[in-house]
Amino acid sequence: MPASSKLDHKIKSLAKIEGEFRTQIKQAQADIRRDPDHKKRYEGQIKKYRKKIDKLLGKVRRLREIRARRA
Repeated sequence: MPASSKLDHKIKSLAKIEGEFRTQIKQAQADIRRDPDHKKRYEGQIKKYRKKIDKLLGKVRRLREIRARRA
C-alpha cells in the first residue's frame, strides 16, 4: 500500500471516529434536556468527548500537512 493511500486511510479513519464522538456529544445534550436531574453526569460526558475531539483534530491536521508536503 503506497504511503499516500495510507495517509488518506488514516485521515478517513480519524474523521469517522470524530463523527462518532460528536454523535455521543449530541446524545448527551439530548439526555440533559430529557433528564435535567443528572445534568452534571452528562456534562462530564460532553467534556470528555470534546477533549478527545481536540486531540484527534490535532492529529488530523498534522497528517493533512504531511500529505500536502508530499503532493
